Amino acid sequence: MVGLKQSVWIAPAAMIAGSVAMTSAAQAEDGFSFYGRLGGAITSVDDGVDSQSEFSDNSNSSSRVGAWYERGVAGGTLKFNVEASLGLRGTDEVSQAGTPDFLYWDRNDIRKFEAIYETDRFGTFYIGEGSSSSDGTASAGDVAGTDIAGGVFVADTAGGYQFRTSAGALSGVSIGDVFDGLDGGRLGRIRYDAPTFNGFTVSASAGTEILEPNVDREYYDLAVYYNNTLGDYDVAGGLSYSQTGNTDNDADAVVGSVGALHTPTGLSASVAYGTADFDNNGAGGQPDADYVYVKLGLQRDWFSIGRTYLSVDAYRGNDFASAGDESTAYGIEAVQDIDNSNMKVFASYHQHQYEATGASFQDVDAFLVGARWSF
Repeated sequence: MVGLKQSVWIAPAAMIAGSVAMTSAAQAEDGFSFYGRLGGAITSVDDGVDSQSEFSDNSNSSSRVGAWYERGVAGGTLKFNVEASLGLRGTDEVSQAGTPDFLYWDRNDIRKFEAIYETDRFGTFYIGEGSSSSDGTASAGDVAGTDIAGGVFVADTAGGYQFRTSAGALSGVSIGDVFDGLDGGRLGRIRYDAPTFNGFTVSASAGTEILEPNVDREYYDLAVYYNNTLGDYDVAGGLSYSQTGNTDNDADAVVGSVGALHTPTGLSASVAYGTADFDNNGAGGQPDADYVYVKLGLQRDWFSIGRTYLSVDAYRGNDFASAGDESTAYGIEAVQDIDNSNMKVFASYHQHQYEATGASFQDVDAFLVGARWSF
């Protein structure tokens, strides 16, 4: 897989070099744009024995900066996208074991470094570090507008915290261990998105880990997305199949979600499901796992400053840390747009429950309050 790792970087670099070598007349058509988001949140977590509050970056929507370069070429548009997290401590990194430094940046904070060729007739081609085709299928159906406060990726709010046993001892099992969206991620890959037809977009990608040293990971996936308006309903969803090959743990995963927003009333509903078949190559480890997630939402223009979004949700997972275990979470989320400042303020509460064969654990309650500014 060394060849693929090299080509993922060399191809975008060659394309960029070619663009720089364009004539001055062509460069006059070049277009650069910059974007980003900056936010933070206070989490207050009660594990049944102790309480802890910390200020961190919101892992549901991390702070980041990015840049686009676009240039029209024959038959389409050539784009380059570079994006990086700011390296701030995330809400999913704090735990009873300690609080990481507030600022620590490394190359794993590079989110995107990719070249994109977009055409109306033949679809869109990607190469470089970026989202795999299945990155987003678990949340594609979430139309409630509250994902910044909580969603199918339950562990983003307080994933580092461990459950305590009934006797009050730390169990070694964290929220992040037993709540997983089983979604695709970002990696060095080649990707193709077919042209959208009647709201459907088919996508496929293949790639490998290029940022994490000493990690031998290969990834292949296929996904289909749907986004359309049907009368009074905005409907969205996604379905994916992925294969991941690691040194000691291969996995096949199927993930899907669908949701609908009734625009006249602002009521919405969504559901997500995921299942993963793990092959631990005889080494034991994580069993096969599955989950179901549901969210009900309401959004209205109650205030002149911007739209208000409210939701309740629930997650039920099975067999994530050990055979026969169950992980359950219930939540409520609220988000308020402040349009004239490109800002959102948000708050949420989630209760996390965990059960395993022959053992009992105390619930973990997590409150989240914060804001995000986008530019």
